[in-house]
Amino acid sequence: MQAQQVFSGLKVLTVAKVYAAPYAAYQLALNGADVICIEEPGKGDSTRTGGTTASADLAKQGMGAAFLAHGSNKRSLTLNLREAQAQEIFRKLARDADVIIENLRTGDMDRYGLGYDVIREINPRIIYASLTGYGQTGPKKRDAAIDTVVQAASGLMSLTGTPESGPVRAGVTVIDYQAGLSLTAALSMALYHRERTGEGQRVDVSMLETALSCMSAVVSEVQNGGFSPELLGNKSASGTPLSDCMQCKDGHIMIAASGGARRRRLFEALGRVDILDDPRNATNDQLRRNAREIYAELEPIFRQRAATEWEDILNKAGVPAMRVYSVSEAVEQPQIKARGLYHVFDDVPGIGRSISVASVPYKLSKSPARLHSPPPQLGQHSDEILGGLGYSDADIRALRDAGAI
Repeated sequence: MQAQQVFSGLKVLTVAKVYAAPYAAYQLALNGADVICIEEPGKGDSTRTGGTTASADLAKQGMGAAFLAHGSNKRSLTLNLREAQAQEIFRKLARDADVIIENLRTGDMDRYGLGYDVIREINPRIIYASLTGYGQTGPKKRDAAIDTVVQAASGLMSLTGTPESGPVRAGVTVIDYQAGLSLTAALSMALYHRERTGEGQRVDVSMLETALSCMSAVVSEVQNGGFSPELLGNKSASGTPLSDCMQCKDGHIMIAASGGARRRRLFEALGRVDILDDPRNATNDQLRRNAREIYAELEPIFRQRAATEWEDILNKAGVPAMRVYSVSEAVEQPQIKARGLYHVFDDVPGIGRSISVASVPYKLSKSPARLHSPPPQLGQHSDEILGGLGYSDADIRALRDAGAI
């Protein structure tokens, strides 16, 4: 018998697009919640038809790779929220919902008559979550935002890259996914508060504030230490030459050995303890001043072996180090396979072949996350959900003819 999951019995409505908010809803769905995705008829989430050239076949079928990434365990209902009949359906669903997640521009749900003040009158226990670029208050509350723009606004891009390259964005939408995890944490706290008090509440998550929160250490250096960070590339912010990406015989390896004990283990593994024992390199300040000379000594050593060899040597020596993997290599690592991060669904409807999706990046010993259904086709569950609200087949046909669903 399978253990009951943390969010079993929880009903969640989402009016959410792209990555951040759908990813938060995915965390709830993997832990037992019934997540109903409200999608626009004929269009759906833009990730259904987006993606790279490599995944164009999936996009043509309305099952784009990014949609597949966090669509499992969810149900899809199409509603045109600009239509009064669709708005009424949403309010009916909200009456016994536990959580609403939306990531439209601030104020859009209010324009549809579906904002927090309206919904809490219908359902005082509702937890109503909004995830936007800048939050529900402040001078930029109505401004549109995406991950890369927030990377710029937060100062993250001012730290990424080199003086030669100029500011560089992260290669993936790191703020989107971190904001999704921030929303997941906020929802968990709001649900716990409701469990204790019976009260629902409003949850307001800002991508910009999420980004700055994830940069807390460097922000503290700026605010409290007067630090003026510059473009560092792969070098350590502390300036020591022992946390960097090194060129090897056939690739690169990232090492992190700025601490005292790790520093010594690194030089022992490289056979160059003499560098560390040189009185000219006795302190962190001296190491920083002599960084260029130390690199000149270390680079030829790293170039003598393959990155995989150095990875093995340094890890055995107790030095954090990994070669720079491609994404296709990273997901095939024995460590990832041993942990069971990815799940394969066979013969997915709408695609006709198997797909691989990620589970959660954490383990719960008593109530583990589970994957039970593949990502839905657009509107796949519309009739089922509306039938559960009491709509007859004729009613549903009329709603479809009217463009409400």
